[in-house]
Amino acid sequence: MQHDPIPPDCFGEEEVRHFQSFENSRLHHIIYHLWRKPGDHPPFLYALELQFEQELSLLIAAGETTPALHILAPEHLSKTAQSLADLHGEAILQPMSANAQALWSGAAGQILQGIRLSRHPEGFYYNDALLLDFSEKQILVTPGDEEGLFFGMRDEG
Repeated sequence: MQHDPIPPDCFGEEEVRHFQSFENSRLHHIIYHLWRKPGDHPPFLYALELQFEQELSLLIAAGETTPALHILAPEHLSKTAQSLADLHGEAILQPMSANAQALWSGAAGQILQGIRLSRHPEGFYYNDALLLDFSEKQILVTPGDEEGLFFGMRDEG
């Protein structure tokens, strides 16, 4: 059995490079993918989709089996949405534009200066949080307390 050199609480090099590929890109649209639970349970934010110039999208989700952030492939999101719809007989994952949300106010149209990650002592980057740096606005993305994603904001202006 081969030992994985990447600690389980860290992003892999490929994921870090993927994040870096969006730096210095202009954000056009923010989409929340909400997971509606059956009954009276409130929905939770399953994934965050950031759409950038040149039709590039970054999908971020919290782990389904571990409380970690990860990059979600668009195909995985589509497959999950279809599987849930087939199982429940209705759309469970629903996209919602978030451009008008107070948290994202002013972020659409801005250049993403960087995606900031905390450094692990072994040189890797932790997968428990990331900071989207839009220069004058910084948005922290973390796994939620129970499931889904949670956001926080810090204004630099």
